[in-house]
Amino acid sequence: MKKVLFFSLAIISFQGFSETAEDLVSKMWASFKDSDLEMFSETMSKTSTMVTFGTDASERWEGWDALKASVKIQFDAFDVQNINRSEKVINYNSNKDVAWFSEVVDWEVLTGGEKTLIEGIRFTGVMERINGEWLIVQFHSSVGVAGQVLKY
Repeated sequence: MKKVLFFSLAIISFQGFSETAEDLVSKMWASFKDSDLEMFSETMSKTSTMVTFGTDASERWEGWDALKASVKIQFDAFDVQNINRSEKVINYNSNKDVAWFSEVVDWEVLTGGEKTLIEGIRFTGVMERINGEWLIVQFHSSVGVAGQVLKY
């Protein structure tokens, strides 16, 4: 009887599982590794007000539809072999319904039959808990330049 009760409580607990902000960011990276547009979609807000930036100067997308189209092209263009995340930081507002994160990401990709390692991509983003679910509402990725752009 105790085993049945424990199993029932475990099922109830699992059904009440709420994805954490870290789970959401991990899921987003898994979508890149698996080239899974549907999984990527599950991590993003679908609003027209979403603004995101990639590492290329031309990569600025307004709204979900523009971002989705670009990510599909990226998934078709290269295979992500490995993603190494470091310097991860996640902070929350006092209501715990908005979170912001930053991390440094190294990508190992296969494109044109050649492996390329891209190190030190700085990635920041903002998540919002919408209807009980964490969604990324903004992100920005950049690659640092050697030295200061403007001396100070």
